[in-house]
Amino acid sequence: MSLLYKKYQNKSKASKAYGKWYGHAVIIDNVSTKQLADEVSHATTVTYADVIAVLAELTNAIKAHLQNSHSVTLDGIGRFKVGISTSGVADRASFSANNIKRYRINYQPEVKFQPNGKVSDSGKRLGTYVNQLLNGITAREFGISEAAANGGSTSGGQTTDDTASGGATSDGDNVGK
Repeated sequence: MSLLYKKYQNKSKASKAYGKWYGHAVIIDNVSTKQLADEVSHATTVTYADVIAVLAELTNAIKAHLQNSHSVTLDGIGRFKVGISTSGVADRASFSANNIKRYRINYQPEVKFQPNGKVSDSGKRLGTYVNQLLNGITAREFGISEAAANGGSTSGGQTTDDTASGGATSDGDNVGK
């Protein structure tokens, strides 16, 4: 199994990247809570009903913590916290909750540093930060067979396998993006 991608060309003449080719991920399905619960129940000794109950209560618990200014970390998945967008005011005393325009959930995937055995000139370990949910991911072009099977269309092309770590190097450069 691989992440599927399609190639596309930048056709905006005003862009510095005009004519360059890029890729974007192709999503061919959505997995529901019920489907995940079914998979978990078959992979463990926990019943489907128990998985559904735990996931429902997990949602309630996460909501309660987020609404009380807590961040929530799910090991192996990442951290969730609430962010806000506000309007500016002239002075500190004038700012209130009425200046909050919207709330949003910020998600930060869990990453793990994987050293490569090298050390920088300043003595820091070098390596890659790998997003745990993307560790081991591979990608291949969305081909004609997938398009036909999923009712979509594609420009076709050869199917290739490319791997990506889905992380960032220790100096902040994105890898596998």
